[in-house]
Amino acid sequence: MKKSVPPILAALALASALATAQPLPGQGFNRVNIVKLLNLDAERGGKVESILENAHIAMRTARQQIGRPTDDTTRATLHAAMKAIRDDTDRQLAAVLTAEEMDRLMRSLPPPRPSI
Repeated sequence: MKKSVPPILAALALASALATAQPLPGQGFNRVNIVKLLNLDAERGGKVESILENAHIAMRTARQQIGRPTDDTTRATLHAAMKAIRDDTDRQLAAVLTAEEMDRLMRSLPPPRPSI
């Protein structure tokens, strides 16, 4: 039986999306090599990388479609969209990684940025 770890998974999704993002010029940061960190085989590593890349694309698309959160309605809409993407990413990652691998990944990632 798998244990449920929603707070960890939610933070993981956000942190992993940030970890896979392309840095802007002058904004370098170290990308975590998840495959090496978790010692994943090529198949599982590819699945994890794909899940995280798709989450990053979905978050970027949502930000572009919703726009800058300048009022409470826009902020709530963007927050709900990001939560839905994180929840979906958590579900997908949980299907590929063990609880131990998820925990190790979570500990290695930078903390999520504070919300606006």
